[in-house]
Amino acid sequence: MRFLRRPVLAVLVVPAVLFLFLSASHPAPRRVLLLSLDGASAHELHRLQNEGAFAAGGLARFFAEGEVAERLIPVNPALTAPNHISLAAGYPASRTGIVANVFHRPGTPFLETVSGFAAPIETETLWEAARRQGKRAGVMTWPGADDIAPRRRGDWGMVYVNDPDREAELVALKKEDWKPVSAPDVDSRSPVRSARITIGTQTFDLFAVDRSDDGTVNYDGVVIAQDRTPVSTGAWRDVPCRPATGCAVKLLQLAPDLATARLYFGGLYTFKAYPQSFAAALGAHGLTWPGPPDDQRLNDSWAGRPGIDLETWVQQEERFAHFFGDSLLAAAQRPDWDLLMGYMPVIDEAGHQLTLTDPHQPGFSAARRDELAAARRRVWQAVDRELARLLAALDLRTTVAAVVSDHGMAPVHTLLDPNVLLREQGLLAADAAGEVLEAGTSAYAVGSGGVSHVYIAPGKGDLLARLRRLFADWKVDGARPVERIFDRSDAKDAGLDHANSGDLILFFREGYSARGGLLKEGRASAPADVLGMHGYFNAHPSVHGIYMALGAGIARGNAGTVRNPEVAGRVAGWLGIEKPRPAP
Repeated sequence: MRFLRRPVLAVLVVPAVLFLFLSASHPAPRRVLLLSLDGASAHELHRLQNEGAFAAGGLARFFAEGEVAERLIPVNPALTAPNHISLAAGYPASRTGIVANVFHRPGTPFLETVSGFAAPIETETLWEAARRQGKRAGVMTWPGADDIAPRRRGDWGMVYVNDPDREAELVALKKEDWKPVSAPDVDSRSPVRSARITIGTQTFDLFAVDRSDDGTVNYDGVVIAQDRTPVSTGAWRDVPCRPATGCAVKLLQLAPDLATARLYFGGLYTFKAYPQSFAAALGAHGLTWPGPPDDQRLNDSWAGRPGIDLETWVQQEERFAHFFGDSLLAAAQRPDWDLLMGYMPVIDEAGHQLTLTDPHQPGFSAARRDELAAARRRVWQAVDRELARLLAALDLRTTVAAVVSDHGMAPVHTLLDPNVLLREQGLLAADAAGEVLEAGTSAYAVGSGGVSHVYIAPGKGDLLARLRRLFADWKVDGARPVERIFDRSDAKDAGLDHANSGDLILFFREGYSARGGLLKEGRASAPADVLGMHGYFNAHPSVHGIYMALGAGIARGNAGTVRNPEVAGRVAGWLGIEKPRPAP
């Protein structure tokens, strides 16, 4: 009997081993969620994790159960548009053609520029590759998937909305603005007072109310007629602003005697999703586009002008994060996807507004540094909460959840405008408003954060060596702001050898940002008007992004260093499809 059993055992073992080998070589296709946390730096992620800032179910879950990279190296330049397209395509900017957030395309008028978020993508993307191979892709606000052409959409998705239909407004009222009114349906212990305001084209009636039964005429809340629920100082309400759409209103200040009252009305946005059936499904969840936080009014407040305080701005960030969490959750719960690509911009927004770490930055103090660091931490934690909700809704036995970012963030102290230098050299002409004129312009620069592309007019190629010397020798307060210069002959070293790139490509040192627009003032540098910036050469650790993966077939461990173009290939492998092709 022993002799007879051995051949049977061999017959059973060999197919089993063969099955395991084939399974390891050709894993079963999985669903994939690819989520980008714009602006999330590897340094800040690992620091906050080590400090215990994250709850167990969100970012910390990747460290406990999945693989986490020490860093993700972005493509050059470390900007949002080039890196999101490369994440989706698997190729550097030299292949995708997206060389900056803004650039000039050959064959167009010399001074004409195009947004990197809207320019043609010269390679296939993950959503296209998935569709070509019979997979279904949902794309939620991923840069490049803007639904303006068949190649720029998934099977269904949501589109990022930048411009409001109605701008946000601050309303300030004085005591004389409040009038006596008979309002028997408004509950108040003191006589109701009323004020009427107009926001855009809509009129709102406000009622000042007293909800404390203390025998004193004093007011502690405001009722907005369209909502009927009292709002306390520091509280938000969603008020109907048009059919099926609300806008966020916050009572910033209310003096008990009505001597002062300040309200903030958030902007009003159109909600964009496709096809109409998916837009309707999101609407059924009560989702409306809230818009980003109000950077300008936070800056106004810091400058001593009427605006919003830091707490209000952070609350807007938390609200925006929650909206993305709700929309991604609604998308993930659908059955009709194999690939779901999502995007959250709130960490990037916090990085630009709150990265105060360098004593050279305007307004630096240790106390303010710590205050803004605490606010950035709150924004990360808001994202962490939304990620925990999303992960809890996924079946990670059959799904891979990968979280990445496009770049990190560096502190910035100085704005630069290379065009001022070019005008001083007689190579650029501009009008009194600071607009560059084609007549009289031989070269001009297009800046995006830590990089600037310099374009030379046709027939003026002999300027190249002169311009290289000009920018290499440029000094601002005794320091040289330009760190590296490439031209078409060596742009391959930066992954930018593409016709859309400038004749010269200037990478600035950390702390400097080419966001000038200083021609009107006639100065080539100025104190920075933001606190954080990116776009620098990708060797800088500050701009390194994040990579994490969790779920089906993902082993726990350190993923080491991951490069941006590797991500699309990994996603394609998890889906069991060919990766995006070099050309569509």
